[in-house]
Amino acid sequence: MAEAFITVLNEVITGKHHGDIDANFWGTPFFGHEKKEVPFEALANITPMEPLEFYTADWQRKSDAQLVTEGLLPIPPGHVIDGGILRPMTEVEQFEAGLIERPGVRVVDGEFVPMSLREQLDAGQITQADYDQRVAADNIEELQRRLAELQTPEALAQAEVDEVFAAERKAKLAALLAVKKQPGWPAEALWP
Repeated sequence: MAEAFITVLNEVITGKHHGDIDANFWGTPFFGHEKKEVPFEALANITPMEPLEFYTADWQRKSDAQLVTEGLLPIPPGHVIDGGILRPMTEVEQFEAGLIERPGVRVVDGEFVPMSLREQLDAGQITQADYDQRVAADNIEELQRRLAELQTPEALAQAEVDEVFAAERKAKLAALLAVKKQPGWPAEALWP
């Protein structure tokens, strides 16, 4: 009589078979293994070398999330159980769990946002020397940008024909150039 069955050793499925359950397995790798009858249709769902407890009473394999929840499998690194489903973590979740590094960013409302130089310094992502160098470069660049706004061809032409504008422009230029005389320049700057 043809039957569908599995062989089991130490509560682990060692094989799935179709044939006479009373066959003698002498001389085969299945000799001495326990035999359990299963529905023929269930053979497609069964994977040898998995524990019996991975399967329900009707021989359906439990989901990985259920196996993790029951403590039968460890949760794989970089995965979470979300709504009963085992899924890979998002990049933000991996970052927050410390699995990946992304220097120069932080997470706000589930999104990556750039960190300020001060935040990077406080987080130990840059050294004090790097911070000072970058702040100095930013301040020099800002001074040049502000000076350039007052040196456009239009601003120069306006200063030639409008004495009030020329005086205001001259005062702004003097205030900007005075920034370079502040203590701590270029690492520190108070803008007019």
